[in-house]
Amino acid sequence: MDVGMEAFGVYAASKAATRSFARTWANELKGRGIRVNTVTPGPTDTPGLSGLAPDSEQAAGFRQHLATQVPLGRLGRPEEIAAAVAFLASEQSSFITGSSLYVDGGQNQI
Repeated sequence: MDVGMEAFGVYAASKAATRSFARTWANELKGRGIRVNTVTPGPTDTPGLSGLAPDSEQAAGFRQHLATQVPLGRLGRPEEIAAAVAFLASEQSSFITGSSLYVDGGQNQI
């Protein structure tokens, strides 16, 4: 979340701290051949997401609302986030460090 959303100050600060750690550690660890990146997922269709609402009807409405906030018009799937992590752990990303990979359907980019 890169927007200043009301009541999410601590959450946003923790995400900013994580990104700052990644950039700092990427610089500190480069001499050891260690790359450090972060993955910033958007709303993802997980059981935990549905657990934020008191009943299944409200959970469905909440998920639908979140999907309208994503330019691709849907929630992410856990396997999409996992694929991004696998990419960053692979040699295919060997020239990427200190970055944040947004896997959010364009939510923070568009």
